[in-house]
Amino acid sequence: MSGRSVESIQRELKTRYRNLDELLERQAKFGINAPLDLINQIHDERQAIADLEEALKTAPAAASTAETEPAAERRGRSSGIQTLDDRDWDNLLRRIKDGNCTPFLGPGLYEGILPTDQEIAQAWAGEHRYPLGNREHLPGVAQFLAITRDPAFPAEEIARRWQNLKTKPNFREATEPHSFLAGLPLSLYITTNYDDFMVQALNYRLRKATREICRWNNYVRDYPSVFDPGSTVEISPASPVVYHLFGHVQAPESMVLTEDEYLDFLVNISRDQTIIPRRIQKALVNTSLLFIGYELTDWRFRILFRGLIASLERSLRRTRVAIQLGPQLPENSEITVDHVRWYFEDYLAKDDVRIYWGSSFDFIKELNERWTEFNERNP
Repeated sequence: MSGRSVESIQRELKTRYRNLDELLERQAKFGINAPLDLINQIHDERQAIADLEEALKTAPAAASTAETEPAAERRGRSSGIQTLDDRDWDNLLRRIKDGNCTPFLGPGLYEGILPTDQEIAQAWAGEHRYPLGNREHLPGVAQFLAITRDPAFPAEEIARRWQNLKTKPNFREATEPHSFLAGLPLSLYITTNYDDFMVQALNYRLRKATREICRWNNYVRDYPSVFDPGSTVEISPASPVVYHLFGHVQAPESMVLTEDEYLDFLVNISRDQTIIPRRIQKALVNTSLLFIGYELTDWRFRILFRGLIASLERSLRRTRVAIQLGPQLPENSEITVDHVRWYFEDYLAKDDVRIYWGSSFDFIKELNERWTEFNERNP
């Protein structure tokens, strides 16, 4: 491709990405029965995109491009590992505007404030002489403590750490994830985190938030709920609900933390479909789901997505968006970033999931910019 201008490469890249998007949509309709020629076409388009992006790295930059190209187009094409295009963004923004979007909050949102799952697991593994090799796998280490200490020990330890926390998110910052999400016109937020940050952010924004805990086991079965018949609470953007799917620190018995608890959670919700309130089920199938703060390899995401969401009947098939950090590559391997990306994109394609490759904070920053522009165009 030597000798080609930057503008020419960029134009072809835009076309190739559009072609790939259309092919992936076709593949999603076939599911696991996608024909071989379609799979080959997808592979060819991806290879062409990888070649063009490599050529773009060495091509001389054209000063006029940055000055004349619209900001939205620059964003949609600027990163070789970002897969959301302008159409995906427009769909997401319109769904948010209409209240047809449900954010899912994962552990990546409290980066720098709370210790990560891996850090907690490693600390516990060292302190309690964990005998196995997966010392960064929190559910496994927590399972060990539940057996060697007592079943309540891991959840009580997490609750103690969270309740003694000195640092909190700065809700005054426009792009702090909880604060930004609290400013959107949404009625429901679902979290697999145990903290109270989303409720605090909503209250900071003068919205009357209600915290709900999933009643997945007998210990929390009698907790009152705004979803109970006869409840007088009106759920709306002014009075939203934050639904803690895997429990909350103020009720350690509600927390899903050990391997057995994750399995029991799946078994219980499969046996009793009333555990997940009807309002939550409708949101899972009738709104665009926005997963923020998860790794696609994360235990919570896999349980959440494959165990709960994929098991529900999808009616309107609205696109879902998952935010994913750049993949970690195996050492001394010929595997590239593109190989890992393509695997995850294929893995989630049949479920109408688009992946934004970047941190949750990068995504929120860009979403904030696009949300502002969108509202200026659509007052």
